[in-house]
Amino acid sequence: MFKSKSSVREIGNNIDKVLVEIKDIQSDIDRSSDKIDNELNSCSRELINAQTTLGEIQPLIDSLVAQVGKDAPDHIKVLVGTISDGITGKVRNTLNNLAEVQKNVKDVDKLTDEIDTLTDRINNKVKEIDDITDKVQG
Repeated sequence: MFKSKSSVREIGNNIDKVLVEIKDIQSDIDRSSDKIDNELNSCSRELINAQTTLGEIQPLIDSLVAQVGKDAPDHIKVLVGTISDGITGKVRNTLNNLAEVQKNVKDVDKLTDEIDTLTDRINNKVKEIDDITDKVQG
């Protein structure tokens, strides 16, 4: 089936309009991906700050135990030791949880990089279609 030159030009123009819409969607995806990356970077900084703060608790607990333990009666030493162990265990668990969240942040960051790669691939295909429609319209 043969088409007239004006019909082919019209089809090419319609394809070009769709390609512009695809490029707009790509731009939206890229902006969203950039926002996700920024939020991930912020989360990562806050996680590092939280880990640092939690890491400072153990020396304080050790100092408290050392100070109280010197002249304290045995039941106070046991009580302070038990509380110290409880706090230390909770801090350790929280640090483990934060490390896991940090790992998850890195995994999500890899996925946003993958999204960027996929939008680049779409962009290459859009350029191929652009080249084809340019030949048809020319």
